[in-house]
Amino acid sequence: MSCAWLRSAGPACLAACLGLVLAGCASADDARVLQVLNQRGFGRPTQDANRQYYVGIGDAIVLQDRIHPEYNGVQETVRMDGVVTLPEVGEVYINGLSPDEVTQVLQLKYEMYINDTSGLSVRVLAANSKRYYIAGVPPRQTRSFQFQGDTLLIDAIERGQVDEILVDTDRILVLRGDPENPLVIECDYDDIVSYGLTRDNILIRENDVIYLTPSIVGWITYGVSILVAPLKPIQQLVFGWNNIISVSDSFGNSTAGYYGQGGSQYYGGF
Repeated sequence: MSCAWLRSAGPACLAACLGLVLAGCASADDARVLQVLNQRGFGRPTQDANRQYYVGIGDAIVLQDRIHPEYNGVQETVRMDGVVTLPEVGEVYINGLSPDEVTQVLQLKYEMYINDTSGLSVRVLAANSKRYYIAGVPPRQTRSFQFQGDTLLIDAIERGQVDEILVDTDRILVLRGDPENPLVIECDYDDIVSYGLTRDNILIRENDVIYLTPSIVGWITYGVSILVAPLKPIQQLVFGWNNIISVSDSFGNSTAGYYGQGGSQYYGGF
């Protein structure tokens, strides 16, 4: 009786055990995924560089020291791990710190090597770490721009060389990222440039995404590009073959003119 029960229950037990194992793997994978998911802001330091600049990856800093000239003018770029390597003190983590905070950190570091650190300060030499993005509208690709500060919506649109025929200028979205509740600001760009109503001419922040909503012409253009996309390889093949024929013809004509008929006329005098 017990053997019959085991035989009948065997597949069910095996399936249950397998389900438990898979569930355990799934929960472990879910936990690992949660560890790498972005939990704050856009995923980078969330300070406002318009109010207080903070050092980021790729920024270059220069030391200034009016007392110790051997340190004055030392330049370093922030590595991808947020660290700079400086004389004497070695590696120092400065990512996300303001220049004043970097100065305080370095003054503490250099107290072991110089008596008076009051003349030591830091200046940002190249600000490369801040970006904003323009997305949407055919070909619907996202473009990245260096954030230089004091950038209004009209500045960003002008810099992006936006085609206003393809864009619904009455509805441009500025997306300020957040893991759960992103801020979406709908702006009427047409009111800004046509009527001077500057309410929607907002100050862009680093990591903002400016989404360009397509106009009717933009949607038509996008639809046509999708329909034509499968024909592009054939078009490239045809035009490529025509270019080859054209090049070979021109090469043959020039050769004939020099070595053929034209050449015989030139060498005929000898």
